Parts: sequence; structure tokens; C-alpha cells
Amino acid sequence: MNSLAPAPGTPPASLPADRPRPAPAPPRVREMTTLELGRAGEDLAADHLVACGWQIVERNLRLEHGELDIVALAHTTLVFVEVKTRRSFVTGVPQAAVTPAKLRRLRRLAGEYLMERSTPHRDVRIDVIAVHAHLDGVFSLEHLEGVH
Repeated sequence: MNSLAPAPGTPPASLPADRPRPAPAPPRVREMTTLELGRAGEDLAADHLVACGWQIVERNLRLEHGELDIVALAHTTLVFVEVKTRRSFVTGVPQAAVTPAKLRRLRRLAGEYLMERSTPHRDVRIDVIAVHAHLDGVFSLEHLEGVH
């Protein structure tokens, strides 16, 4: 056997320039920053809502008193969606982070949004999507509708 040849099953040290290169693997959940993890959770939540037939109206909308993760239209209902993503349950399930104080802030932001946009009156509600990023790279979600 030629000592310069790679062992069977070993990839070559470099690919020729004319060969397509594989896309880099997505970062493992454990290696994601908090910002990357949150963005991945929000992307999954938005994809879930679209798959349910909803229309995404706004994402990561900065208002005077805070940020709305997702504003979506579910048929005739305008829904303000708070997304919480966690990689472990050490601090509790993701939805536990939506405290009564957080709900008050979300209601205030929803009112601010409606006033700024002069949105015609329609049904409005607040939902929470809890995303769990498992260490094996699989994400799961739970959609809680009409959180009070």
C-alpha cells in the first residue's frame, strides 16, 4: 500500500477546486450562543405557525417599551406570540419564563402595536411557543394558545 495514500474511508485532505464543498454543519445545540439558540427557536416557531396556515406579520419588532417576537394573523385573529427557548429544564420549562409580569408587558406591547399601526379592531390574543432544544440537535415545541 502506498504510504502517501489516505487510509480507506478517510476523506482527502482537500477537495479539488471544481468539486462542490459540503455546507458546514449547523452548530450543535451545546455550542450555540444564547442569541443563536433564541433565533433558532424563533425560526422554528415561525415555521410552525406558517405550517398551520398563519401569516407572519412582523418578527422581532422593537417598540418603545420592548420587543414582540412574532406578530401573526390566524384567520381573523391577530396573535402576539412570545417564544421561549431552552436547552435544559434546570431553570424550568421554557413557558415558565412567561411570568405574570412578562404577560403584563406583552399586553402593554400589544396595545402599543395596535395604537401605532391603527389596526382595525379584530380579535387579539397572546400565545406562547415553548421550544426545547435537545442536546442531540432535535428541537421540539409546544404551542400554548390564549395565555392569560
